[in-house]
Amino acid sequence: MEKLKFNLFAILISLFFACKDTNALETKDILPKTNTSATILKKATKTYLSAWSDNDTVLLKMITINKLVRNVNGKIQSTNQSELFESMQIWHRAMPDFKMIDKEINVFENRTYVNWIGTGTNTGMFGDIPPTGKIGHTVGMSILTFDDEAHMVHESVVFDNLGLLKEWGYSISSPIME
Repeated sequence: MEKLKFNLFAILISLFFACKDTNALETKDILPKTNTSATILKKATKTYLSAWSDNDTVLLKMITINKLVRNVNGKIQSTNQSELFESMQIWHRAMPDFKMIDKEINVFENRTYVNWIGTGTNTGMFGDIPPTGKIGHTVGMSILTFDDEAHMVHESVVFDNLGLLKEWGYSISSPIME
């Protein structure tokens, strides 16, 4: 009888551990990884904006791949790091105090969606456009895509270039109608 009680007890213990909900354990393992990934991508996004604000090509090189593609307002503007650096130099030549500040960063899978504002004083040439000495702001949104090592591989950005030029004092003239 004692042996039967012991066997019954052993079977109950085995059933208890065999029927334990392992999905709860798997969920606990997945959530921290996802949260950690989102935290890493948010940090990489903030680093990217900081590199733009500080005109820091060394930092940009660390967080992007060499063949990074940057699409600006619907057109491919950069297909590698060197072209990205050139774009950044154009902005800092026009506005040496240029700063980018994130307003909101959302992470979905390997992408971040960031709303930002760029601000600076136009004291240098912006391409062929002479400086006005006025402060300008532009609002924009970037979709940054990252690889498995949290290096940026692609950026799609849209921003209000016309609004910035208006703040610098430029205006659009009416078209000549014939």
